[in-house]
Amino acid sequence: MTDPGGGVTVADTVRWLHDEGLVRLAGVAGRRSGPVAAYTIDVSTGAVSVHPATGAGVGSDVETIDADDLPYPAGSASRLLIVGITTSQAVLVLNLAATLAFSINADRPETVARAWVTQLLLNEEITLTTNSAAVAIAASPRCRHSFIPGGGATMINVDDKQPPITTISFNSATDGPDQLDVAVDGTAELYLGTRFWQLAQIMTIDDAAWGGLLAQFDERHSEGTR
Repeated sequence: MTDPGGGVTVADTVRWLHDEGLVRLAGVAGRRSGPVAAYTIDVSTGAVSVHPATGAGVGSDVETIDADDLPYPAGSASRLLIVGITTSQAVLVLNLAATLAFSINADRPETVARAWVTQLLLNEEITLTTNSAAVAIAASPRCRHSFIPGGGATMINVDDKQPPITTISFNSATDGPDQLDVAVDGTAELYLGTRFWQLAQIMTIDDAAWGGLLAQFDERHSEGTR
C-alpha cells in the first residue's frame, strides 16, 4: 500500500483496523436497523463513513463518524475485510455479510482472494471452502480445498455460522451487482449495488509471498500436532 504522506499513513490505518478497528466497525452495524455494505476511513482525518447496503430511499444516507466515537471493540469482525485505498485516500472496508454473491474480476483474481482469505481467517468463527488450489491452505482446517457443487466456476464460500453464506466467484459469467473489477495496473472499481468506489490500489498477495505464508501455516500445523 502506498503512503499518502504526512501524519497517519495507510499502513497505520490498516494496522489499527486489524488491531481493533474492524471489530469496532462491526459494532456500528449492530446499532443500525439495516445492513451496512461498506466503510471508508479517511487516512488523514480518521473520519469513518458508513455506507448502508440500501442504495436509494430511506436509510440510504451515508453516515460519518469520528473514529474515536466508534463502539468499544467487543465481539468479532464478522466478514469485514480491507479491500484497498480509494483515489480520495480512504481505506475501503467491505462487509461480505451484506452480499450473497460477489465476483472478483481480474487477470489473476486469486492474488486478490488470497489477501481476503488471510484477513477472514483472523476471525476464528469463519470457515472457508474453495475449489481453487491457488487459494486453499492445506494446513488450515478452516480453508479447505473441496469440490463445490453447482457448476464449474471457481469460488470461495464464506461461513461464519451466521447465515446466509457469502460466495466469492472468480471472473463470474453472471453480471451481478456486487463486484470488484481489477485493471492490469492494479487500480480497481468496486460496485455494491448502486454504490461505487474507484480504488487507486488494492491488497493482493503474489505467488512468492503466498508461498511464504503457506510455509508458516505448515510449520504451525506441524508444531500443533507434535
